[in-house]
Amino acid sequence: MKVVSFLLFLSIFFFCISSGCINENVKEETPHPVITNADVMSTPINEEFELTVTVYMQNPMDIDTGSLSVKVKSKDPSTNLITAEKTENVGYLKSGSESYKKLSFNVPESGEQLVMIELFEDGSLIDEYTTQIRLISEVAEPVPNVILTDLMIKTIQATNYGKDIIFEASPGLYNQGEEADKVTVAVTAEVDEYTRYTGSVVVHDLEQNQRKRGTVRMTVPADDSYSFNVDVIVNGEVTSSARTTSSVKLHDLKLENPVTCTLIEAESPVEEEPAEEMPEEEQAEDTAGEQTPGFGLLMLIITLAGAAGIIRRNNRKN
Repeated sequence: MKVVSFLLFLSIFFFCISSGCINENVKEETPHPVITNADVMSTPINEEFELTVTVYMQNPMDIDTGSLSVKVKSKDPSTNLITAEKTENVGYLKSGSESYKKLSFNVPESGEQLVMIELFEDGSLIDEYTTQIRLISEVAEPVPNVILTDLMIKTIQATNYGKDIIFEASPGLYNQGEEADKVTVAVTAEVDEYTRYTGSVVVHDLEQNQRKRGTVRMTVPADDSYSFNVDVIVNGEVTSSARTTSSVKLHDLKLENPVTCTLIEAESPVEEEPAEEMPEEEQAEDTAGEQTPGFGLLMLIITLAGAAGIIRRNNRKN
């Protein structure tokens, strides 16, 4: 009985070995080139995204590989549709070496995307790698549109024995765009191209469609005449510039009496009204009507003297 049981056990054991049932779980995988890692970068381009995928590969075998190629696909996980793909040849990898391949292609959709990478050797799929990314379109940030309306000037007091004067320049601001957290206003009082005095002030929380004034206090020589230039600076960039149409002599302004000056864009020329030309006929008439000063009186004296001479001559004859 024991012999029969032993023979039956040996038969079952040899059958399992020959059929592969026992080796199924202990069988080692055949080494092959593998994908070790991948980097994915996205760049918005108009309404699409440019994906740059860098695939890192390794050959763990003791022999060189066959001809390798890489295929990269992007897939919309919500629809399982392939949105784009790109295939490029890698070449051969020597035994025990590593390499990488960079591929770029455009994806027409935003949102969640699966990036699937496939490694082929001599046309046969040998390894796969998948990662998930989120493509977000860049939204242009709203930019404040602050313009200058006018410039109010107020003299405060004379100083330095009347040689200098303290005044305040208050440019009017109007925000046509989105809310501005911080706007810098720079005012330059200019005597000539070599003599300038500049001051600035920061205006906070300028809401949309709101009007405000930024006040700059400066001390300058009292007897000079000044033209004013005003710059509006947002996020480090000059967004608006304007200048006064005429010069102002601060010494002639009454203290604590604000004066409002008109501003024009810095690039705009100051237009001078042309002198009215008189018609040629009117000019001729005016020229004919004009006489040399004193000439009429001289003619009157000569006429009277002539008349007196004639009267005397007639008296002698009589």
